[in-house]
Amino acid sequence: MKVFVSGSTGFVGANIARRFLSEGWEVHISVRRGANTWRLHDVLDQMQVHELDLLDYPALCSTMEKVRPHSIIHLATYGAYPRIQTDLDKIFETNMVGTLNLVRASDKVKYESFINTSSSSEYGLVKKYMAEGDLPAPVNYYGATKAGATIFCQVHTKITGAPIVTTRLFSVFGPFEESTRLVPSTIRKCLLNQELEFTSGLQKRDFIYTQDIEDAYLELVRRPELKGEVINIGTGRQYDVRSMVEAIIAETKTTSKPAWAKLATDESGDFYWVADTSKADRLLKWKPRHSLKEGVKKSVEWVRQNLQFYAEKGE
Repeated sequence: MKVFVSGSTGFVGANIARRFLSEGWEVHISVRRGANTWRLHDVLDQMQVHELDLLDYPALCSTMEKVRPHSIIHLATYGAYPRIQTDLDKIFETNMVGTLNLVRASDKVKYESFINTSSSSEYGLVKKYMAEGDLPAPVNYYGATKAGATIFCQVHTKITGAPIVTTRLFSVFGPFEESTRLVPSTIRKCLLNQELEFTSGLQKRDFIYTQDIEDAYLELVRRPELKGEVINIGTGRQYDVRSMVEAIIAETKTTSKPAWAKLATDESGDFYWVADTSKADRLLKWKPRHSLKEGVKKSVEWVRQNLQFYAEKGE
């Protein structure tokens, strides 16, 4: 079976593309001209690569008619890394226009399932478990555009019957994560026994390991009857940043000591950031397999074996 993956050169996209390839799918990926494909360096020749920009609607239509995929997994996004992805035009174009174009181009072929990947950033800052029925209350442009894309996909399904399901991912970590993010940067510094400086570390997150996301997507592509649904993909367990750092320190056995409240942050520890996973459990019969400790163990081992990527390439 064929799967078309947008955003395949990104962190989650690369892991999804790799997993589907390992499961025997014929994997087609869209890659923008000049994109850094380091996350796919060893498997790129096993995939069908389409040099394509989702903003080029005619080219996208032509590609979809040529590929005619069984499933489409939309992971292309921009703005999730607020310190380095700040171009407002690009946030809107990628998250809104890119989604619109891919959905419309996909309508021209007969496909079985379409996963639109969104984010827990749609929920904003709350003081309870985040549930799919909550009204979106994003606090940044990224969350706002992801919420807009989610609503568009739901309305499109109501009007056309298109089998589109939307996932809201929580705090994913694992292989190939962007080098400046909390988990890989902390692991690298711990392995090298370097200085560790953080914010207060009280910010809350629902950390979920990449393989659990992959498991959920493999199930979702087989469930077109879930069209129109929005489903949280998280663990339902909340940890603060300090807990993640302490787990990494324990696993790496580093001599480094964390220095808290050395860096500024505009986020306090007063808010929840955790998924209500009851819908995923009910509809998908899916639960994450990895505890925080197990995910950290695998992440440390991966970074240990792949330090050269972060030392030489990064993102």
